[in-house]
Amino acid sequence: MNAKFLRYLVLPEEEKQLSTATDDEQLLEFLLQHQYLTVTDWKGEEQPGQIGNFLQGRLHAFKPDAHLDTNGVYASMQAEAGGFKAGDSIPFLLTSFQALLEEEDFVIVLLDRGNDSYYIGLIPDKNKKDLKKQTTPLGKWRAFGELSGEVLYTVYCSCGSMNVWQVKRGELIDEGGNCEDCGKEIFDKNGQTTFKVITEYI
Repeated sequence: MNAKFLRYLVLPEEEKQLSTATDDEQLLEFLLQHQYLTVTDWKGEEQPGQIGNFLQGRLHAFKPDAHLDTNGVYASMQAEAGGFKAGDSIPFLLTSFQALLEEEDFVIVLLDRGNDSYYIGLIPDKNKKDLKKQTTPLGKWRAFGELSGEVLYTVYCSCGSMNVWQVKRGELIDEGGNCEDCGKEIFDKNGQTTFKVITEYI
């Protein structure tokens, strides 16, 4: 198990609490249980205020005198929410909070596990480069803003042609889902396919 990344993600006394983990998946479970990371679906928070409360808690752990205006961010989101599509709320919250956290020299990080969930952490900005260099079977570490929030779908048609679509997370390919070479339908009008799809979150 490679847990070197912990020294950049958590405080030394917090790292000791995680020392009983025996494998990578158990370590991830401990990180989530102890609220050193939080996870949410791409569609929205699991409970109201989840991301704000998590970030405030982590910021306070690193810098007890720091304060995050979570109420202001959620009020801004409420004002904008009428124009939101599915999947818009998480990027809005992360962008808004990151702007505030930069003033405290902190950065939001994401653990990219190759799925459409957001695994969110908070670290001092000075740790960003070192954390990104760390390898772990759990996924890749990236600072928020370095992901486009989009998905690449690659499908090899029965004619042998490679087809690639780039769409926002949660968006269906319900138009233009035909093979570029032979015209065969790959994604139907409901965004479904019988072909093998290679998915990459970018």
